[in-house]
Amino acid sequence: MSKKNVSRCAIPVRNNKRYVYVKMKNNNVQQKPRKLTIKAYDKDSETKEALPIYYNDQLIETDTLAFEEEKIYKIDVANVKRKVVFEATQFKGGSGMSVSSKNKGAVNAEIGIK
Repeated sequence: MSKKNVSRCAIPVRNNKRYVYVKMKNNNVQQKPRKLTIKAYDKDSETKEALPIYYNDQLIETDTLAFEEEKIYKIDVANVKRKVVFEATQFKGGSGMSVSSKNKGAVNAEIGIK
C-alpha cells in the first residue's frame, strides 16, 4: 500500500488580487521526484469547490517535481475574500511541507517539500 501525505496551508488574498502565486520546491533528503495532487479552495467555502490552478498557463491538478526542481503555480482567486487554502497530496513518501509566506514581490508563498 502506498503512503499518502496531505499538507495544507492558508494564504491570504490581499488587495482584491486576481491571482495568488505559490512557489514549490522539492527539498526532500531522499533526492527522489515527488508526484503531487494539488488543489486550492476558498477557506470560507462550505463546499470547498476547487479553484483553477495554472502552471505555464495550463490548467493543472497533478504534477511531478524532480529533486531540487521548483515551479510557480498561479491560483485564480477572483471570488475569494480572505484566504485560499492550498493543498498538496504526496504519494509514496514525504513528510510534509514547510511554508514561508511572502508579502512582497510576485510570489505569495514558498513551499518546500520535505
